[in-house]
Amino acid sequence: MSREFHLVTRERPAGEAFRDALGLCGDAAGAEVDGDFGDPNAYLNVSGSGLWIEIEPPGHVEAADLDGSYDEDTILPEPDGDLCLWLTVAHVPAGAPDGSAGVARRVLGELAARYDGVAIEPGAETGPGAG
Repeated sequence: MSREFHLVTRERPAGEAFRDALGLCGDAAGAEVDGDFGDPNAYLNVSGSGLWIEIEPPGHVEAADLDGSYDEDTILPEPDGDLCLWLTVAHVPAGAPDGSAGVARRVLGELAARYDGVAIEPGAETGPGAG
């Protein structure tokens, strides 16, 4: 089954920060990144031994467009002066190696910490027994 992870931040994460976060994941050692994290119209493919993630780089979205998109317990960052946020989406295809979802979760979590944002797995259960 494919999985999706979102990163929502007030400021746009930098491509160098993405590569740093990827480098912190031991499971991503030697991963190749094909694409430009700085181009919101591009897609990135992160692949390597035991790894396959497709990423939509950060795009500027109106905060109102994200209302109701996530669990009611999810607290999004405050929007910028234009009432917008940055949304990054990581897709882990159904045929991806097992560790791919964990790498996607850790990379977006690291970027969320650096950019005062939130990493979310839409549709994942929250609350008692989740995880």
